[in-house]
Amino acid sequence: MTDLATFIMNNTERGECKCGACIDVGDKPDPQGHTVDMVFFKAAKKNGATADEFKRLTAEHKGCFGDVDPFDGKEHNYMELGGWIGDQGLAMQYMALGVLLGEFNLLSPAMLGMEGPEALQLAGMGLLSIQKKGN
Repeated sequence: MTDLATFIMNNTERGECKCGACIDVGDKPDPQGHTVDMVFFKAAKKNGATADEFKRLTAEHKGCFGDVDPFDGKEHNYMELGGWIGDQGLAMQYMALGVLLGEFNLLSPAMLGMEGPEALQLAGMGLLSIQKKGN
């Protein structure tokens, strides 16, 4: 497992935040900003991940099936990032962590007001991506 993959696994979990301060269970809002809805699953930040370490490990990572620079200002979906990081599920956790650390904007079917089966279908076709904030 790469350093970036280990960092993601150590600092995210699939599911909602369990910090005790969040009330984001089900469809309740997440006032703490610890959970991101990735359409296929929710992902929460845990432990003490920092944006600086996240960016450093991202820059050092050599792609498994091709190189990607998630900080280049372009849109990158979970399929492309999955090839880079080696697993689409891990790519979605990477995306969520980047969003929670304030580095990325998440582009998803929710932006179009879609949820349920339609959102899953669109996400399955690749409409689930990140873009560096500020672009």
